[in-house]
Amino acid sequence: MVNQHWAQKTVKKIAAIIKRNVQVVNKSGQIIATSNSERLGEIHYAARHSIQRNLPIEIEEEDMNFWKVNSPGIIVPFEYQEKTYGALLIAGPPEEIRESSRLIKVTAECIIEQEIERSARLKSSLSRTQMLSNVLFNKDIPTHNYSRKQIIDFLGLNHKAAVASICINTTSKTKISSLKSILNDWQLHDDDILELTPQEWIFIFKANSNRGKTLEELKHFIENAMSQDSFERTLITIGDFNTGLHGLIQSYNEAQSLRKLVSSMNRSEGVFTYKDHELEIICQNIRKHSPDEEASLIDNYKKLVSFGGDKYLNETVEAYFKNHGKLVKTANDLFIHRNTLNYRIKKIHEITGWDPNTIDGIVLLRIAQHLYKTR
Repeated sequence: MVNQHWAQKTVKKIAAIIKRNVQVVNKSGQIIATSNSERLGEIHYAARHSIQRNLPIEIEEEDMNFWKVNSPGIIVPFEYQEKTYGALLIAGPPEEIRESSRLIKVTAECIIEQEIERSARLKSSLSRTQMLSNVLFNKDIPTHNYSRKQIIDFLGLNHKAAVASICINTTSKTKISSLKSILNDWQLHDDDILELTPQEWIFIFKANSNRGKTLEELKHFIENAMSQDSFERTLITIGDFNTGLHGLIQSYNEAQSLRKLVSSMNRSEGVFTYKDHELEIICQNIRKHSPDEEASLIDNYKKLVSFGGDKYLNETVEAYFKNHGKLVKTANDLFIHRNTLNYRIKKIHEITGWDPNTIDGIVLLRIAQHLYKTR
């Protein structure tokens, strides 16, 4: 059925072409758009007859009583993809409007086609938005409800995607409108934007060779695409690129955790990526969810800080991590022999139980160091 808004658009456009009274009726013969508002909702039996047979009807003055109408005219059914959607009623002597009827029919069908395609796009867009919103925000719905291949393909999650949390700290309608315009310019056909509030959005970036397939590349794209004025009071935090539903949720959680971390640092604008702050976020989660573990890690690290009169083990750890565990460079920076450095590393192992020469040991040591420094 023709949407009334678009039916009215059809009436206005055709009335402007032929300068005559025009009505649009739906499949049941009811007038749903008209130049004469008094006839809106009226059942037009001749039009219904024309639609049922999918044939145009010309009503001369002598036929008005037969068709139970008040004026002569032409009734032209219109269709799309071999399906009749309604009919046009054009008032006037048939001989005067007959030549225009074909153009009028084509115009109406063109508008119907545009409306159907627009509705399909809107329905698809709403469906994607609803699904993505349920996946990200409705924790009560199991993700396996959306794990079918057809849905994954529909949401474009078989390719890598990164979730960005975008918020602007202003009530200025001009600045909010400007940021919205920028986001729309960034959006490719398979990206998605979820508007949470007038000042906050979730942007799902799909990996793209020109825009970026890594967080570093995507950050570079965003910084180059935004002017300094656009960045003012705008905070963008981006989770890592992942695939699938669980990857999408993980990226979203990373973006949100990063946003909390950046806000706690009193930063209200700029572009931040999860990978640049992963250690801080892990420590933040330990601090929030496992305070006993945090205290244990800090207490263990304090043993290094207080060891020796010149607290050289703490200095050794600082240099060790600064040089990414490279022994020769660490020894050079500390102006000590390589054997002395090996002795200190062994001592760190003895005091804390964490061996910096192993993966587990170096990870625990780094986390404890960060928790101690940011306590």
